Amino acid sequence: MPDTFLHNRFRELSVSMEPIDTNTNPSLTILHDIRVIAYDFYGTLFISGVGDIGIDDGSPDAELFLDVLNQSGVQIHNEQAGSLGFIIYNEVVDDMISTLKRAGVEYPEPDIREVWGKVLQKMQSDSLISYQANTELYEQVSVEFEARMNPVWPMPDVTDTLHHFKAKGVTQGIISNSQFYTPVVLEALTNQTLSELGFDENLLNWSYEEKLKKPGLKFYREFLEKLGHFDASIKPHQVLYIGNDMLKDVYPAAELGMRTALFAGDERSLKWRKDDDRCRNLKPDLVITRLSQLIDCVAV
Repeated sequence: MPDTFLHNRFRELSVSMEPIDTNTNPSLTILHDIRVIAYDFYGTLFISGVGDIGIDDGSPDAELFLDVLNQSGVQIHNEQAGSLGFIIYNEVVDDMISTLKRAGVEYPEPDIREVWGKVLQKMQSDSLISYQANTELYEQVSVEFEARMNPVWPMPDVTDTLHHFKAKGVTQGIISNSQFYTPVVLEALTNQTLSELGFDENLLNWSYEEKLKKPGLKFYREFLEKLGHFDASIKPHQVLYIGNDMLKDVYPAAELGMRTALFAGDERSLKWRKDDDRCRNLKPDLVITRLSQLIDCVAV
């Protein structure tokens, strides 16, 4: 069972949640010749309190920000540190994203640890706080912030579904907008390692590592490149990708030839995107409302 400080911190900060019914009728059929199943994380494998992940999403909350700093051992020197800190945070994120876009990255994803390094440095230079700089601090602040801003919890059936396909010998991977703490919280709240859950370490496409994110096609192409190194005989149409967002998940996967399943199991995260030209006439191979429905739809 994963048992680092950050794993335990997620367990302490997390509260059980249930998905909210979407009133969607599943569209199920049997898919043959599927050799790889890849999943989105936020809103698909795990309930997301805000429906997704995004370091540039968040509403100012001075009290929350101060709580994050206090719990991380940062010394507060100004009562305005919470409200000003949130402003600095958003400025740093916007600047990092703009810099990456100017470098030609269409959908950039900065590493949250680098974000917090810059945020705390700026706050200290403005005499708002004091701290000892180190990677562990940036990681703890990131976890304290994320657990409060975007609480998560495993979807019903997630471990049973993953274990089923692992037992059947189906290769499983992840393509997800993410940060370093995403695999940590996955392990923390399932009490299993990624390997025990059935994921192959060669097929984990985390956006923070690639500094790219959805719905960019390049991010999905990188997964297919990893797949080619893993097993060159596997073709895109033999990959089933499951996600909750028609634009960020179904569109790019389908565009590159993968089979697709829309996860319509939680109102918080379900995104049909019917006003987007890329999705208006797009139809996934499956529409599922519980992850366990995959078991009857994938012939293995």
